[in-house]
Amino acid sequence: MRLARSAVTALTILACSACIPDYYAFKVDDRVSITAPSDNSKVTLPVRLRWRVKDFDVVEPGTAVRKGAGYFAVFVDRAPMPPGKDLKWVVRNATDCTAAGCPDAKYLATQDIYITTDTQLLLTDLDEGRKDRRERHTATIILVDGSGARIGESAFDVDFEVRRGEQS
Repeated sequence: MRLARSAVTALTILACSACIPDYYAFKVDDRVSITAPSDNSKVTLPVRLRWRVKDFDVVEPGTAVRKGAGYFAVFVDRAPMPPGKDLKWVVRNATDCTAAGCPDAKYLATQDIYITTDTQLLLTDLDEGRKDRRERHTATIILVDGSGARIGESAFDVDFEVRRGEQS
């Protein structure tokens, strides 16, 4: 009886695991590691965000989609689009982004979203937020394919506090 229950449990687990979509990897993704600023550090403006990448071929936006290739989208103080969605998804309700070619890099930057093929980004202006609280910020890096669609569910982020009026 106990053996039969164990067999049924094992078969149920195997059957359920086959239902998990491919973009839910459930594994550690170490392709990107943020090197600066360090997590929870106190910084002054401008903030230079730096990261390293491995096992990922960095290509220009608009490049043909292929596995393991794409570029970076950096989201500052906002959540990235869900897995499988593209950069157009984050502005889907924007009334000022209806022209052909929108969103482009310039428009996305006004939304605190930066696309780049570089492994660093200079943040020169950040929203100060509420004056009665510490000025905390989060930068989240995701991988996108040549068409701007998010690759997988991995996100690499760093939290930091900006100190205004201080010199580094």
